[in-house]
Amino acid sequence: MSANAATIRELRTDFRSVKRKIEQHGEVTITDHGQPSYVLRSLPPPAKMKASARDYYARLLKRQPKALSPKETRRFWEEERH
Repeated sequence: MSANAATIRELRTDFRSVKRKIEQHGEVTITDHGQPSYVLRSLPPPAKMKASARDYYARLLKRQPKALSPKETRRFWEEERH
């Protein structure tokens, strides 16, 4: 058996040794009754997300309704009174 191979029994009973093999070789072939059946690989490290400073106050102001001008406010209240 090669250095980067393991049996199903070894995978089930001694996963730590299989994990070490994966870390050393990058992948391990799992054999079933002496026949190569599966390949276990380690996942690549996740890509780091670029941290961006967000201006939450600017986002809030953008979503806020615009204030009425004094002329519009006067017109609004005149309509409400009638």
